[in-house]
Amino acid sequence: MSGGYRVPAVVSAAKILRELRRASRPMTQAELVRATGLSKSSMHNLLSTLEGEGLVSRDDRSREYRLGPALIVLGAAASGQARLIDLASERLAPLAGERQISFAIAQPLGSSEVVIVERFYPPTGVHVGIRIGSTFGLYDGALGKCLLAGLPEDALADRLAAKPIPAHTERTLTEPGELLAEVARVRESGWAASEQELNENNAVAAPLRGRNGGIELILLALGFAEELGGEEIGRTGELLAAIAEEIRVSAGLVAEGDEDEATATAGVG
Repeated sequence: MSGGYRVPAVVSAAKILRELRRASRPMTQAELVRATGLSKSSMHNLLSTLEGEGLVSRDDRSREYRLGPALIVLGAAASGQARLIDLASERLAPLAGERQISFAIAQPLGSSEVVIVERFYPPTGVHVGIRIGSTFGLYDGALGKCLLAGLPEDALADRLAAKPIPAHTERTLTEPGELLAEVARVRESGWAASEQELNENNAVAAPLRGRNGGIELILLALGFAEELGGEEIGRTGELLAAIAEEIRVSAGLVAEGDEDEATATAGVG
């Protein structure tokens, strides 16, 4: 993602916010111009917009800017996401050693892409690797099936009808009907599987849903076909789905009225 196109105005706004954070004190427009290298007119327009959105605030007497109150809300949301990642890490890290396969945590980037934010490998032996920062889309194995299962029905139909589904391997599901059947299964079971559909390895994934039903994280298991195949796929899927429910309960993400059912579902060893 770092090598992709970036909107100049957004990059400039981020520079301003980072400079105010680094300075740890209010700054005038002129000081921000010197610190960021932006033009006076660009700085004026950006500060006006950021102030209107509550991302910076301006003292009318000193004409100095500081970070705005809207960032407190955004920071709290980011902190909550970090807590979910910590809770997932606590559960998945030991499993890598116990099961001798790799585990990872993916975070959504919108509704059609996820990025790997954490990974856990067995302490010894050969294992399937995955790079932190790697991104995966709607048609990328088990992670993609979880994303598809999270789409509303109209958006799902549009996605599957929009263009040919890419075939990563000869086992990739490329027929819309096949993927729709998989989506139904994922929604019913709470987990998805990919048997050499993205590459030569197998993967199992389970979405961790928030209070409103949206996907907050996806828990992922990776293994060679001979170690994560057959009945082991189902066992791993059920385990990841149960862990996801357990984390939802711990993090208070279960909708009111559903606590008892979620607690029962989350009873994993």
